[in-house]
Formats: sequence, C-alpha cells, structure tokens
Amino acid sequence: MASTLIGGLGLAAPAMAQDAADEVEDRVVVTGSRLLTNPNVTSPSPVLSVGQEEVDVRGNVRIEDFINILPQVFAGQAAEVSNGASGTATLNLRGLGSVRTLVMVDGRRLPYGASNIISANLDLIPSQLVERVDILTGGASAVYGSDAVGGVANFILRNDFEGVEVGYQAGIHHNGNGVEPYDSVLAAGGQPVPSAAWDGEEFLVHMTMGTNTPDGRGNVTIFAAYEDREQISQADRSISGCALGQSTGAGSFGGFGCIGSANFRLFGGPGGFGFQQTDGTIDNFFTTPGPVRTFNFGPFNFFQRPSTRFQTYARGVYAITDSVEAFADFSFTNNKSDAQIAPTASFGIGAYSINCDNPFIQGNAGIPLTTIFGCSAADIAAGNIVSGITASHRNVEGGPRNSGLENSAWRFVGGLRGELFEHWNWELFAQYGRTEDQQTSTNDFVVANLQQAFLVRNVGGTPQCIDPSGGCVPYNIFQRGANGESLVTQAALNFIHGIGISIGETEQLVYGGNIQADLGNYGMVSPFADEGVQFLFGMEYRDDDLVRTPDEISQVPGGGFTGVGGATLPVAGSLNSIESYTEFQAPLVMGRPGVEELTLSGQYRFSHYEADGNNTQNTFETHAYGIQLGYTPIPDLRLRAQYQRAVRAPNVIELFTGQNTGLPNLSPAGTNSAGQQLFDPCASANPIRTLQECARTGVTAAQYGTILDVISGQTQSLTGGNPNLDPETADTYTFGFVATPSAVPGLTVSVDYFTITVEDTIAAGIPAQTILDRCLDTGDATFCSLITRSSTGSLAAGTFGVGFQQTNVNIAELSTEGVDLQASYVTDLGDLLAALDGFGGLRVDYASTYLMTLDTTPFPGAAVIECAGFFGNNCGTPGPEYRHRLAATWDTPWDVAATVTWRYFGGTDNDNVNDTVEPTLDAVNYIDFSANWSFSDRVGIRGGILNAFNEQAPVFTGAGPALGNGNTYPTVYDTGRFLFGSITLNY
Repeated sequence: MASTLIGGLGLAAPAMAQDAADEVEDRVVVTGSRLLTNPNVTSPSPVLSVGQEEVDVRGNVRIEDFINILPQVFAGQAAEVSNGASGTATLNLRGLGSVRTLVMVDGRRLPYGASNIISANLDLIPSQLVERVDILTGGASAVYGSDAVGGVANFILRNDFEGVEVGYQAGIHHNGNGVEPYDSVLAAGGQPVPSAAWDGEEFLVHMTMGTNTPDGRGNVTIFAAYEDREQISQADRSISGCALGQSTGAGSFGGFGCIGSANFRLFGGPGGFGFQQTDGTIDNFFTTPGPVRTFNFGPFNFFQRPSTRFQTYARGVYAITDSVEAFADFSFTNNKSDAQIAPTASFGIGAYSINCDNPFIQGNAGIPLTTIFGCSAADIAAGNIVSGITASHRNVEGGPRNSGLENSAWRFVGGLRGELFEHWNWELFAQYGRTEDQQTSTNDFVVANLQQAFLVRNVGGTPQCIDPSGGCVPYNIFQRGANGESLVTQAALNFIHGIGISIGETEQLVYGGNIQADLGNYGMVSPFADEGVQFLFGMEYRDDDLVRTPDEISQVPGGGFTGVGGATLPVAGSLNSIESYTEFQAPLVMGRPGVEELTLSGQYRFSHYEADGNNTQNTFETHAYGIQLGYTPIPDLRLRAQYQRAVRAPNVIELFTGQNTGLPNLSPAGTNSAGQQLFDPCASANPIRTLQECARTGVTAAQYGTILDVISGQTQSLTGGNPNLDPETADTYTFGFVATPSAVPGLTVSVDYFTITVEDTIAAGIPAQTILDRCLDTGDATFCSLITRSSTGSLAAGTFGVGFQQTNVNIAELSTEGVDLQASYVTDLGDLLAALDGFGGLRVDYASTYLMTLDTTPFPGAAVIECAGFFGNNCGTPGPEYRHRLAATWDTPWDVAATVTWRYFGGTDNDNVNDTVEPTLDAVNYIDFSANWSFSDRVGIRGGILNAFNEQAPVFTGAGPALGNGNTYPTVYDTGRFLFGSITLNY
C-alpha cells in the first residue's frame, strides 16, 4: 500500500487521508484540512507525499533539490542561480509562481523569505528532521489563507525523537565535458576549452538529540546542522564557457558563435559608433557585426554559488493535564552565499559626458574619437564638454562583480491544545518569524565617480581630473599600450569602484485559535452513515512587516552603480489581516450497497486586510471557499472531486516598491539585409522595419539607420509598486480517482485532472516584447506610450528611463490544466517469480504530470501566451507537456536497499517561431543510482550517483537571469553528475 512506501523508502505515493496523516489519538490531521477526522473517512483532496528517505536516497543537502524533481514543481530560486540571486530557495507549484505557493511547517505558514523576495525561504526547513512533505496542488486558501493558489507544500517534521543521531555526508560534482559543437565554438573564439571537471564539493554534519520527560508526559528534541558548499563555475563546462550567440561564418558551429572577448570597448556619439581593436585602432562598430564585437560574460558566472548554512531547531511538547497539552518550537537559520557575475562596465548608451580636449582622445589610430564624440576643432580648442556619449568597457582589470548574500531567520511557534467538554477539541497558538538579510555588492562602478574620471585635462603635461575632489584618478579606456595592453590603473579603479550595501528585515506575527467537534455526538448524523458531521470554527490575526534600506549611492535615480540596472530603492510597509474561517465534513452514506462511502466537505474563510506604506493606506477584503465530494462505490475504488476559490493578497513589495529599472529580454526580430540578427528591428544601418513603423516607437528620421541594437537582447523597463492593487482570485477544479485493486495486492493508482485559472493577476505591466510588437504593427497609443528611446534612438539598457514602462497592475490572467498520474507497487520478489523467493522485496513508485495548458494572458484582449510545451523569452523556463519520476527499490535480505530512479523531462519548443537555430530543447533522461546499508542497529551507510550517465543540459542562448544562466536553465537541468556518501550513527 501507499502507506508502506511512505513508511519505508518514502518515495512519492498517491496518498489518501490515512496515508498522509498524523495520528492524534483516534483522529487524524490531513494536509488540506484543519479538522481532526475519523480515520475511516478519506479525503477528496489529492495529496502527494514524499518521505524523509527520499532526501537520504538522493543525497540532497538542501530541501529544494529533491522537491524540484517532482512533476508538479517548476523551477524557483535555488543555489544554481547566480545573476539575479535572492539568497533564498523557493518553491513554485504548477508553474504559477512561487508567490502563489504556500509553504508550511507542520501546518503553519513560513514568513516572507527576505526583504527582496516575498516567497517563503526553504532554507528555513531542517532537511534531516523532515518526516515527509505533503504536496497539495490547487487552491487551499479557505483552509490556510492567502497565497495557496498554486498549492500547498506542508513539511511535517519528526517528533517524539529519543536518543542521539549524528550524521556526516560529503558529495562532489563531475562533468566529463568534451561536448560538441560547443568545444569547437570555444576554440574558435580563442577561449579555454575545459577538460573533465571535479568541483562543487559539499559536506554536511548534523546532530539530533531527543528525550522524553521522566513522567512520560512530554518530549524535547534538539537539532543542529552545518553545511558547506563550494562553487561550480560556468568556465568549467563546455556548454557555458562562452556566452553563446547565433552566428554564421568560419567561427560558427551549428549556428553558434562565441561572444566576444575581454577586448570589448565601444565608443559612440553624434559621429556614430566605433569599436577599438587590440592595437588601439578605432573602426566602425558595424563593419563586422555579430558576436565578435560583444563581451564573453559567460565564464565568470556560477552554476552553483558557494555557500554555508548553519541551522538549529528545538521542539517540545508537554501534557500539562490529561486534557491540555503545551507545544513549542524554535528555529534559527543563517545562510551565506556569494553570487558572482561578469565584470561590470561603463554601461550606458549616450549616458556620459567628456571634455573635447581630454588628452586620451586625441590622435588615435583609425576613426578619430573626437569625431565619434562630435568634438569640432573649436570644441577641442575651447575644451568644451559634450554630452550623450558612449564610452563602454568591461572592467576586466578589476575582476568580476560579487554579491555577498546573507540571510538569518528566527521562528517561534507556541501554544496550547486540548479537549473541552469531552467532545470538543481546541487550539490556541502564536507564532513569530523574523528575517534579516544583507547584500553587499563589490567591484562595481560608481556612476558619479566614473563620470568624474572621464573629464581629464593635461596639467603640466600630466593628465589629471578636472575635478580632483575625492582623490579622482583619470580612467583611461581610450588608449592602449605598445603591445595592446590596457592602460587602466589600479589607482583609477580604486576611485571608481564602490561597494553597494542593502539591508532589510521582515517580521511576521500570527496568532489565533480554533475549536472543533464531532457533532455526531449531538445527533447530527446522516441516517445513512455511521459517522457524524465534523465542524470547525477559527479566527486568526496575521501581520507582515517589511523594511529594506539600500545605501545612498544605490538609491540614485537611474542607478548609482553602472552594473545594477537601475536604482535599488527603499521599501517599507505592512500588511495585516483579521480572518475567520470554518470547515465541515459530512459523511452522507457509509457501508451501503454500491456506496461504501459518500462524503461532502467544505470550507470558507473571510479576510479583512489593511496595508500601510509610503504614507499610503489601503483596505480590501477577500472570500475564499471550497467544496469537495468523495465517493467510494467499492473498496477498491475511490472517486473524488473538488472546487476551490483561492485568493492571494498583494504583498508589501508589490504594493510599496518605488519606481526602479528592470532588465527584460527581447526576442530576435529576424535578420536584416546585411545578414545581421537584430533584437530591435529598428536598429543597425539596415533596419528590418520601415521608418514609418519605427517612428511609432519614437525613432526620428535622423536616428533611423544609425541606432545601436539591444545588446544580447537585454533591454530596460521602468518597474515599481502600486498601493491600489487588488487581491488575485483563482478557481480550481480537480476530478480524480484512487484505485487499490484487490486482484493486484500492493498496487495503488491515482489519476487526477486539474484546472486552475487566476484572474486579476498582479503583473509588472505588459511584457516588453508585446509592447514593442503591438506598437510597431498598430501604432496604438496604448502600447506606443509605454516606449521611451534614448537620445540616440536605442532601446539598450543603460540610461534611466529608457525602455518600457512596466509598473505593477492587476491586468493579467494565468491558467493551467493537466493530469497527474501516480502509482505505487509493493511486493515480495517471490510472489513475482518463485525462483526469487527469499531475495527480498520490490517497491516501485511513479509520479507524472501531463500538462495540457500553461497560459498567460498579459492584458485583456491580448493574445494568449501558450507555454505548455514551450520555453523562451515569453515563457521563460521550459514547461514540458510530460515529465515523470520513476523509482524502483530492491529491499535485499542483506540489510541493503538499492534504488534506481529515472527522471524524465520532456522536450519543449521555442516560443519564438523566428528562431530557426534553436527551435527546440530535446527531452532529457536522468538515471540515478543509490543504496542504503543498515550496517548495524546503530550505523547506517548511504551512497549514490545522480545523473549517472552525465547527461548534458540542453542549450538555449536566450536563457537569461534569474532562472536562466550559462546558456541553459540550471534550476531545471543537471549540469553534471553528482556523487555522494554518508554515514549516520544512532545512540
């Protein structure tokens, strides 16, 4: 049975109520309900349970690493994210976004993950204490409150632990590389070709201690763990050593070329755009278009951030009387990691000024820089300052940018529960959570200092800053040495480098209580049933507060640092709610011919919210409700159906964040008449679109034919909060069955159809690609008014205000539809084949999802963006139509359990039909092997290898941050194999 799997190997299994439950006397608690129900009454809600043994079998140190392999889970923030990392780990059920997934521990919600991301941080969960995790997909807001739109993940922790358990685990990653055509691309681009790599070493030590009180009325459990994880660099993988671009010519392999080199220097102004060769010669940037004239940012980024984490957790229960029990738990987590990305640059198309008599721009080889910058002879003689120039160089001399991320979290839960008047159960509780986070960014340029270092004059034959304040040192990126070497000095870097610091904290306070009863004791029993109506009523107060404070330089409008992409703005606000809720479960028919059980259940929650921030207040109310019907015609078959109205209240960040700059990507618009691929169809000397069409987007006749393209597809947007946002609402329907055929003992099969529609979805305005396309095609002011081009006509990121307006608004609609199939089978090998009698047992577990739709409607009347079976700039991470996990375990008679797991991730198509080079991402098959040896009653040894055959991740050059990185999606695909071993001692 499924319960055997959960209690044994703990792999995912179709769970009925009694399978996914904590026993409380003769009652059970089921994820998806707060009711203590009779164990003979089964739940109509589909729940997937995964046990602690799955963590051990896979050797996963962090909880998200084994949750992400479940077919209902889509990629979220994780250790694989470098560019755009939040320093947290998130869970995204059904692909509806991590903010629409409610994460709980023992039925109680986790607080905001950090001041820069609202989604709950999975790092708070002590992996080694997890007994199981229940995944309930679809709405559950009526039971648990806001955010349970995509579903609920409820992590159930071990209790009543006695003794001492000490464990150590070590692991390492490996990739043999040698992947064509990408090794050839690296070689052609003059980049190092990586050999086989062993990296990403990690280890974990943990200890659990528990004891019962002498009087037998209570238990105390204490847990502590420390882990260390080393980096995996993109430079050490064939597929990511180059930031790939689509290319033709001698250096192209399979349509891919290696993007640029460390030589990248671009200059622009009224005289056009020039590119500096290694010998210092300036030529026309458009002479040799393509990847060769861009910068190879790929090898600097991480595929796995280096990190450390310390956790401690304590819980206790004590029966004060025979009818009253006190409970409490406390946890603390500190997580530190480093997110490294490519060197910063003097980014900004037309963002800077320079004095025409600057000695560094006089008499250069090739096109004169004074001509490019629009300096006339008179301007040079007078030392006039010209504005609107481009002087872009990657800071290879100063090294990569780094973001030191630290997150500390405290959480306390305490309360009382018991029995009242014999037939009533009650609970009173309070919980407090607090996080403190800090991000320290180094090796970035301070915009003001950089501008100061561009204004240089000869003083006594020595170049000096016109404004020497602050110890200014000239920044010379306009000349090169005799051997092509850079003339940038460390003293100049010391002046223009800055450190950005952002600190934040969140607090969550929740308290409430509920009371419930079996009303069958008062005669409320159906005449056709043996069990009475279960009823619950409760109230809850919740307050979430958030404050984020960046340093003053980071808050400069447009961005005080060149490599951040906009200002980092302070946020402060609170959101509190007063809620009342009720549930019932009514067995209608039990033990009758053709009706073993027919049960109706329902829930309702009313919530009143008050939001306060930025001297703005807002109030709103929500109603969440659900109804379920479970029908068992025969003991072997259970039918179930439910409807849920779920809600998600806007959070503090969505409500109160000030205006800022985002970095959305544009899709390739096609190839112009010169064979150059463009992202902005109005760019280059040979635009794809006509002047009339481009004029709709703000292009002038003088700019047409001279506009610089959007570099690597990355454009810019104006983002920000909206204090007048309304709650999102979602409708969920599920229909399914669970079969346990008596003709096949040990077999359990469940099939569930689901459909979820989220309306009034909070979105960052209309997608940039849609705005551009609609404006070009129609000239509609609804779209064209949202576009702002730079003074030179470009849409490239760099200058504040340039790009697309995308502030938060209730405008979108999300929907998903599909079928979940789960099956488990447990048997003795001797029952399958007599010759195998005495060779132990076999356990097989299968979980899959067939995704029929995953749609986004960006705004009313817009074309639907279909993402089931697609990936790309509109859809982001791949959403395959089919994916599964199949595990088979042999329980040998020699105290060894050996498991093989097959993970299948279906192929997907590019959502950009114009991309003929990368039209698809192929299906991926991963095979994992692991074994668990119970050496003795006190010693357990585990080991294994994940992705044993070193399946390489599919490549997509447009895979951008935060979940795309290194020409692929490392939060979705493995970037090599992983080997691990562990030992556990029990006393």
